Order: sequence, then C-alpha cells, then structure tokens
Amino acid sequence: MPRPDPARLGNLLATGASLLGCPLTDLQISQFLDYLADLKNWNRRMNLTAIRSDQDVIEKHFLDSLAGLKAIEKRPGQVLLDVGTGAGFPGVPLKIGYPELRLTLVEASQKKAAFLHHLCGRLRLSDTIVLNQRIEVLSEANERYDLIVVRAFAKIEVVLDKTMKLLSPKGRLILYQGRPESSDQVRSLNGWQCTIPYELPFSKSHRRLEIFTRPP
Repeated sequence: MPRPDPARLGNLLATGASLLGCPLTDLQISQFLDYLADLKNWNRRMNLTAIRSDQDVIEKHFLDSLAGLKAIEKRPGQVLLDVGTGAGFPGVPLKIGYPELRLTLVEASQKKAAFLHHLCGRLRLSDTIVLNQRIEVLSEANERYDLIVVRAFAKIEVVLDKTMKLLSPKGRLILYQGRPESSDQVRSLNGWQCTIPYELPFSKSHRRLEIFTRPP
C-alpha cells in the first residue's frame, strides 16, 4: 500500500475548504493532517469510523463538518456543544476552522472519549471539554449553549426533544442532513428557522444544514 503523501492531502484539504467557502491556513491544514493520522492509527484498535480512505475521510468527515461554519456567525466567546460526536465530527473540525469557539464534545462511549481527550491534547485545542456521558445526563444540568451541532441522528423530532432545552434563548441548533427529507415536514417542526444547502466539493453529494432556534 502506498504511503500517504502529506503534500497531496494538504492540497486536497485546501482546495476542498476553499470550494466550500471555508479557506484554511497552513496551521489549520497541519492540524487536520495530524487528526487524520491519529484517526487512522486509533481506528486500527477500535471502530471510530467505517470510512477508511484518506480522500473520503477528508471529504466526508473533515470538509462536511467544516460546512457547518456557513451557519455560524463569527462572534467571540460562543460556546458550541457537539452531541454524540463520536470521533469528533463535526465539533473538532469546526473548532479547527474557527478556533475562537469554546467547544464541548459529548460522547457516551468511553473508548471514543479517550480518543477525543488524546486528540484535543495532540491538536492543542484550547477551551475544549470532553464529556463522557449521555445527552440525557447533560440535560439535567443548567448549562446553556449558543450553538448545538448534531451530525448523526435517527429522527429530527428526537433530537429537538433532547437538545432544545440546552439552547440559550438566542442560540442555534444546527443539524447536518444527508438523507432526503420533506421540506414541508421540516418547516412544520417547532423552532425551524431555515435550510442552508451545500455540495461536497469532490463527490458533488448534496447535503444541507437545518437550523432551529429555541421557541419563545
């Protein structure tokens, strides 16, 4: 098997991010390449992701996650909660792309949480917390978040039920959607604000962000 070419992978990241409208600095590209290396290394010991090829990880995990920046206003001090983050998607790529975010990663799996602790240290991500617990436990606390992102979920209604109470009064819930879904059905849900469509830069797969705010 040929060894990865960092220059080629870096160019792939830079090109894809620019096509998404989320350009990256050399430092950010270096962080993503370290992320990729650690993800592959840990994936040999535990199931972090079923996506294996470098290009697919870059496009379907890193770049897809970065697309969430389209729904995030650039304001200092915002606290972002990533629910069921798994191997760090989309929270860690969003933090790399917008370092001013204060990030909380929630993951129920102890093994995946251990990977996240390692990763955040390796990438030197400041203002980042890893919580090894279920969202139901977090819901019992009094914390409120400016931004909540969810990328892997079964039903929108279930996500809304579990996360809306965690939003600050003017906060935004950002759901990553790849499945076809009735736009009328989504618009009828309580708190729906808008849809932001986007296209993955290489496969041209159509995806969208569904944005919800806390009902008054």
